[in-house]
Amino acid sequence: MIPDQQGLPEGLPRFRGNTHAHSTNSDGRLAPEAVAEDFRAHGYAFLCLTDHDYFTDPAGAYDTDGFIVLPAIEASAYLYADEARTALLACHHMTGILGTDEMVAAAPSRFHDGERLEPLCYFGSWDGAAAARELVARLTDRGCIAIYNHPIWSRVAPADVMGLDNIIGIEVFNYDTVNEAAEGEDTVFWDLMLRHGARLGGIAADDSHHTVDFDDVFGGWIVVAAPELTRDAIVRALIEGAYYASSGPKIHQFGVDHGVAWIECDPCERIVLVAGGPIGGNVARIAPAGERLTRAEFALKGTETYIRFECVDDRGRRAWTNALR
Repeated sequence: MIPDQQGLPEGLPRFRGNTHAHSTNSDGRLAPEAVAEDFRAHGYAFLCLTDHDYFTDPAGAYDTDGFIVLPAIEASAYLYADEARTALLACHHMTGILGTDEMVAAAPSRFHDGERLEPLCYFGSWDGAAAARELVARLTDRGCIAIYNHPIWSRVAPADVMGLDNIIGIEVFNYDTVNEAAEGEDTVFWDLMLRHGARLGGIAADDSHHTVDFDDVFGGWIVVAAPELTRDAIVRALIEGAYYASSGPKIHQFGVDHGVAWIECDPCERIVLVAGGPIGGNVARIAPAGERLTRAEFALKGTETYIRFECVDDRGRRAWTNALR
């Protein structure tokens, strides 16, 4: 039986942030300072500028009272059809965020602001799992935590990510690819990894480019419970899973109490318990017509290897808790 616990630390402030955003340092439309100002003006507490293979560390230049930018990069590995690069068959994209103070101090090396990281390139075929491990190592060796981005859009196979160590999360919602190509919302990779014992969180993010062709900003975020708004505190909370992901609803608290899993959230049309273990573990609670749910309880069977919740509002927007074990 999953032991009694609460999913989010009590008594800590909560900080809304976006871990995936681009600027003119790669393929974004706005300059880095304009991207930071836009997120600050929309009530975000933190932002990662994750330009492609380009490390951004503003060293506090864009920070204000109640808003910080975390040093970050989006690192890449590409599988091309041939050396002429006539087609891109698959890729790994991973966000690297500068880690805790201890991680930075222990790292063999570290990025500097404006440093470019040459993508890993493969032609014709690849060992996708080995490529992913190498990409993670390039980030962790420089004192960063790693998040796996948009696996469906990247056209990778589950086997390419199943054995990954040292990633702290995987994107389950990527607002840009939701609107660009309907390939940005998926929890299959996450649940497959959880079922095989991985301990990683679910991330919702914008992958914003501030494009004019479709909306790709302020549509996916995480809410982190941390003692203070500093890089070290936010990153520690990410590593510990002290956050939830959302494209709309707020999650107030969730947990397990004497064999009953429970959650409290904004008014939603349905709340789903997702469970690892035997078939039949998932359960949905659907609000009666004209009503909304703000709390749901689920009696556990004792066979669950993990549980997590999804809350869906009447516009179809979702929020995801991290897994409890």
